[in-house]
Amino acid sequence: MNIWFYKKINNKGFSFIEIAITCIVMAVIFVPIFTLLSKGNEGTIHNRNEILAREYAANIIAYYNLKQYDEIKQPNSDDYLKSIVLESEDKKFKVDLSDLGKNFEAFKNLNFTPKVNIEEFSSDNWAYKYKFISVTVEWKESNKPNPIKITMTGMIPER
Repeated sequence: MNIWFYKKINNKGFSFIEIAITCIVMAVIFVPIFTLLSKGNEGTIHNRNEILAREYAANIIAYYNLKQYDEIKQPNSDDYLKSIVLESEDKKFKVDLSDLGKNFEAFKNLNFTPKVNIEEFSSDNWAYKYKFISVTVEWKESNKPNPIKITMTGMIPER
């Protein structure tokens, strides 16, 4: 039976419905993968910032370890922590802590704020006096509403 209006069309290609279904399936597959990669990147940035903040706090504690016991006092202001001058009998050099990571483009928005607390402990039963130095470093990340803090503590005995 041959109907004059019925012709078998043999087009080789994809219909609009097939292309639309393929796009939806690919979106369902790729959107979670890109979200996962984005969250992984945020975690990496947070870990990098935390490592740099710990290094910053460790440098401040190391600075106090280089000073004489009687010279270690509670700071009046944290401005001096931007730049530290270390002196010995034969050498004098300056460590600029404000440039921490500024040479790298990714660190330009990183702004560490250190707070130093120094307490002296002693007892009649102890052979030495001790000063405990607590350094809290605070910074703000772009994707977090509240600042992040880490605290490191060092102990310096009277020598």
